[in-house]
Amino acid sequence: MKKYILEIDGKKYEVEVDLSGSKPNVVVNGKKIDVNIDDKTKPEKAKIEKKSSLKTSENKPIPTQETTSDPGDLTALMPGKITKVLVSNGQSVDVGEPVILMESMKMEQTIVATKNGKISDINVAEGDTVEVGKIMIKII
Repeated sequence: MKKYILEIDGKKYEVEVDLSGSKPNVVVNGKKIDVNIDDKTKPEKAKIEKKSSLKTSENKPIPTQETTSDPGDLTALMPGKITKVLVSNGQSVDVGEPVILMESMKMEQTIVATKNGKISDINVAEGDTVEVGKIMIKII
């Protein structure tokens, strides 16, 4: 799930977006809202069903405590518990492929590969608790 800060009618909102499932999961300031995707090949073209003028202050994820320049480093964006590791070291993965299931804030989150490659490091196991910024998996 990626986090963004959106400015809507002059007010800032924290928005969490997960496009890994069959239906987009969008949470604005802790409240889930329904969205429709125009074109699933271009997930950045999401329509908010509520009419309002949206502008992003930055179209980048909110930085975590441990930032990295490698798009293959999957870091925890929120604290949680690892419920399932879906990959193994050396396994090839494609962008968007689920690699970890994590429970956070009483919701199951699917963590997906952020680039094509091979799993080089798995730093978590089922049952582990992770803090924000922990590098859970490295993809090379």
